[in-house]
Amino acid sequence: MKGAVVIGVFGVVLTTIPPVAADTSGVVAPPSPTAPCDAISPIAVPCVALGKATDAFGAECRRVGIADAHCVLPLAHKVTQAARDAYLQSWVHRVAQFQYALQDELPLRQAQWLGTHNSFNSLSESFTPSHADSNQQLSLAQQLDIDVRALELDLHYIRRLDLVGGRGVTVCHGLGPDKANLGCTTEPAFGNVLPEIANWLGTPAHSDQVILLYLEDELKDARAYASAVGTLDGVLRRPDGSSFIYRPNPAQRAADGCVRLPLNLSRNDVRASGAQVVVVGSCASGWASDVFNWDGVEVEKGSTSGYRAYPACDATYGAGTYASRLVRYYEDSTLVSALVKPTRPPTDPEALAPAKAKAMIDCGVNLFGFDQLLPEDGRIQASLWSWAPDEPRAGAGECTLQDRDGRWVSAPCTDAHPAACVTAAGTWAVTSTGRHVRGCSVGLHRRWGRFCTAPIR
Repeated sequence: MKGAVVIGVFGVVLTTIPPVAADTSGVVAPPSPTAPCDAISPIAVPCVALGKATDAFGAECRRVGIADAHCVLPLAHKVTQAARDAYLQSWVHRVAQFQYALQDELPLRQAQWLGTHNSFNSLSESFTPSHADSNQQLSLAQQLDIDVRALELDLHYIRRLDLVGGRGVTVCHGLGPDKANLGCTTEPAFGNVLPEIANWLGTPAHSDQVILLYLEDELKDARAYASAVGTLDGVLRRPDGSSFIYRPNPAQRAADGCVRLPLNLSRNDVRASGAQVVVVGSCASGWASDVFNWDGVEVEKGSTSGYRAYPACDATYGAGTYASRLVRYYEDSTLVSALVKPTRPPTDPEALAPAKAKAMIDCGVNLFGFDQLLPEDGRIQASLWSWAPDEPRAGAGECTLQDRDGRWVSAPCTDAHPAACVTAAGTWAVTSTGRHVRGCSVGLHRRWGRFCTAPIR
């Protein structure tokens, strides 16, 4: 794959050869775990409730040490270590890593992030009333293992048993403080959740990984913000004491006391500073030393049933929004969500299914909040826009061709094809002829002041 990275960055030529292998634009989601119930129920609520119950039983089965293959119950998600191990050896994982690295020099507004919604709300962590209505099956570290690079933690400031009734910053899925944080019960403290992220980043194999950490603000208390910053500063550190956090520049604070997230920042910029975590959230001066304000530079929406393939996309956001902001779409698979819409059909039209995820990526959505993400559910595969299936093939050649479907295939450099070139001003051109040699067509750079490169996506 290292050779493929060099090829992908420095040269792409266009061709009309037949497609190689299968086309992942046709990635189909596996049947829903609750499919037997969905087939007979006119509404979603009973099937979602049954699915949540069996997921909870399955999680407790795994927690007491029973082999996970024996904990796969009817109507429950299939959560096994074998599936995660197989993913880490898969073509999908290799290409997901390749695409992540390929976009490291791009500004945040153009880079793609695979992310999860309510990343913490998983039965793998512990059993609580809100975890029972889970958004995820995998732990935070397991999500990072399968190429998730954007996590969401919802922070509340509530009374805690371990503080003898005192209030502490807690990670939970509930309503805001204006509604008494309804839904939050015995969830873990922020300081007990964050180490899982720090430990994952601190392993040598992940020392070059940059993640986006979204903190949803339900604190609304000066003491809570101070506590959250203390936890961030104390936990997100390497063993040598250096911080993982890419901190806002105090000199750039606006009148509201916050530093807006710079969308021209790249993951390479973050690495160059020695950091690995960009923390974002709403503006609150109490945590502005660590948390970028992304109000106004990020737009988000729950998945819409009306989303269409490119170029129709979603009329909510125009081309200017996609070009200038982070665009995030998320979904909500909780029972509470189904209860709010009691007539919703069992197959959720708002769900981020593989086909919809692909359409969103084609349209320019660059940040996702997936629910119940598992390595074999088709959505990571649907996010791949670069190499065609099973590419690059060993021995097929050292040049990269872009097929009519936009996917890349490896081929000999001796063949003549048009080359895709871009000027210093960013204008693209496709040559009519030219022999592609080691990443750039002969004479193009000298004669036209252009260089061969790869499209963003």
